This record gives sequence, C-alpha cells and structure tokens, in this order.
Amino acid sequence: MKALIVSALFPVFLLAAGNAAKEPIQTFTVERPTVLAFFPPVTDADLEKNPDTNEVLGDFQLYAARVGPPLKEAGIDFEVVSAVKFRVKNGAHVRTFRAGKIAIGYYFVAPGKEPHVQFGVMTDDEILELASKYFRIALKQ
Repeated sequence: MKALIVSALFPVFLLAAGNAAKEPIQTFTVERPTVLAFFPPVTDADLEKNPDTNEVLGDFQLYAARVGPPLKEAGIDFEVVSAVKFRVKNGAHVRTFRAGKIAIGYYFVAPGKEPHVQFGVMTDDEILELASKYFRIALKQ
C-alpha cells in the first residue's frame, strides 16, 4: 500500500518541490523529543489533477490527528508541517531538511540526538512504535 501511495503522489511531490523555493522556510527549535510530520503543500488544482492525493492526504491527516495526543501526553512535541523543506535547530546546530522524491513522512529528533526520517504515510500505531524505539520511551498504543 505504501508503494501505491508514493507512486500516486509522485507528480504532486515534483510540483510541490518546484513551488517550495517560493515559500519561506519554517524553523523548528528542538527543546524536547519532537516529531515533525511533513507533507507537501497541496492546492485544489493538485487534487483535481491527481485524485489519489486527496485519499493519501486524508490518511495522513487522520493518523496525525490520532497520534498527536498520546505523543504530547508522553512529553513529545508533535507538529504537522505543510512543506517539503524546513530547518531544525538542535542546540547550536541548524540543519535544513529537504524531502526529495518522497515528500511525505516523519522527522524524529531529540536534543543532542541525530534525527531519524521515515518516508511515506504511517499509521498512528506505526508512528507510536517508531517514536517509542527512537526516543526510548514507553508509549500507550
């Protein structure tokens, strides 16, 4: 299913990557464990050109809505980012993240720790499982 989702959105990712240069770059400061769920900006025209995009975006938003509360309860910041490029300030280091061909995924990071990026749409259970492993925190699933 993930391969289908990625292939269905490939044209949108290319379009979003081209439009990203015009957008200001958001910067996120890491003060505690953080998950940044990213998806390219999508317009109504994009949805008309590729109807599968609406379904993928809906899945992404549904799982993001479900996973936000348990992550926040565990002390993990959770943000949904509508961008294919953003900056992350972790201590004295500032890193610019560019999504590349697969412009949907999750950026896991904690103070002083190297980030982990997982591409593609993940279910809420998958996000919680990966967060638990990466942050070494027991999470309610």
